[in-house]
Amino acid sequence: APPAAAQKRPLEGQTSDTEAKKSKPDDADTLARMLVQGVVRVLQNRQKDGRGPLPLVNLEEEFKALWKVPFNLQQAGETDAITFLRKYPNKVEVVGKDSDAVVQLAKRVGEKAKAAASGSASPPAAAKPGAPAPAEKAAAPEPRSASPNQVSPSSPP
Repeated sequence: APPAAAQKRPLEGQTSDTEAKKSKPDDADTLARMLVQGVVRVLQNRQKDGRGPLPLVNLEEEFKALWKVPFNLQQAGETDAITFLRKYPNKVEVVGKDSDAVVQLAKRVGEKAKAAASGSASPPAAAKPGAPAPAEKAAAPEPRSASPNQVSPSSPP
């Protein structure tokens, strides 16, 4: 008869559950990605609440408050939070050093261009020729009763 569903078979080459739970390189990589995604969610929540970048000294506390689990770098094969977070520049950005460091969501390529041009009065250049400018995307669409392909009555002929 097949083994009962509640029983666990050890993986091939492993003799106990304790050994099965020890981190392998693949596990550490997966945990690292999960950990950084957890940090991203913490930062997204802060942004949604209108709070700024997260001081690195508060990261463990806010991570645990949201996820109910500790921010455990060792499980991800890491020892330093700044070094770990800087491995994910497309996700988060660490600004400053040591105890003054803060972590924030990475700016997307379009946002970086917009931030660089925000000091000037002219609108930022579109990333691709023919692509709508970022301001056009953000504008609220006009209410329409006609099909989307028709010209709106407020447009000049």
